[in-house]
Amino acid sequence: MSALLVSVSAFAQQNATWKRLESNFQLGGGLFLESGYLAREENPGAVLRLSYGLDIRLDDQWSVMPGVGLRAQLSQIDHFMAVGNDPDGMSLADVFVTARYHFESDGTRMVVGLGPALSIMTSADTYYVDADPSDPLDGKEKFKRYDLGLQPSITFLRGKHFQWGFEGSIGLLNAMRQYPEYKRTGSVHMHYLAVTCGWHF
Repeated sequence: MSALLVSVSAFAQQNATWKRLESNFQLGGGLFLESGYLAREENPGAVLRLSYGLDIRLDDQWSVMPGVGLRAQLSQIDHFMAVGNDPDGMSLADVFVTARYHFESDGTRMVVGLGPALSIMTSADTYYVDADPSDPLDGKEKFKRYDLGLQPSITFLRGKHFQWGFEGSIGLLNAMRQYPEYKRTGSVHMHYLAVTCGWHF
């Protein structure tokens, strides 16, 4: 009896329209935004992100995808290279876990995802006080070395391997380093919204 059940299970998996494990490589680019203190001065910005995720199917609709990513972001793109400008620019490594729901609508296969992402800053940003090099903030780090965000996404699947969609991140923590002794306090939450394209196999 147990041998029959194993055979039926193996047959069902072979005839499923989905794979148990699937690799996802994705490139995204779009807007980087800050909310909180100084947000008006820093927006809009640009973000570029490369990521890899291993999609683990639980059934025909649900999956969990852990993954890693590398992200570069720069604020004040409308004043890039302006004299005296000090945009927020940094690179980060992301570790994420996303719950994903797979479905089809009018013949279009889609995946909606949501989950947490932990970001570690790999290239820190520092204050550059052009007007007064003797300012005590000059050279000090602007942001904490880690951030925690909520990562929503929607992905459209085309053919056997191609995918495209939209991905975002909502920063949950105050990323700004506090310097009360220099009267530099407040809050900065980092967010982005990107158009993505990728390959799954």
